[in-house]
Amino acid sequence: MLRFLRNRLLEAFWPSVFLGITAYFAWNAVHGHSGLEAQAVQRQELATAQAQFAAVDAQRQQWETRISDLSAQSIGPDMLDDQARRVLNLANPGDLVVQLPPATQSK
Repeated sequence: MLRFLRNRLLEAFWPSVFLGITAYFAWNAVHGHSGLEAQAVQRQELATAQAQFAAVDAQRQQWETRISDLSAQSIGPDMLDDQARRVLNLANPGDLVVQLPPATQSK
């Protein structure tokens, strides 16, 4: 009887070892450092970083456009005059200025 039990345990030993190794690698494939869950988190972080990059890049391009418009080679006298009057809140002596009454808030 003891020999029978020993033979059965020896027969089950190697399959159980390989089954344990397979379970270990399967668990790591899903939950491990480079597993499916970690990849999903990394994809989400990548999407967030790409969205932030796109927003910053659009803002950078706006600034580059404004700076290139103000460079000495491409500045237009009309644009400079308009921008200066807008910043200084002044009007050209030849402009027609219409004073509007202040907006009333309705309750």
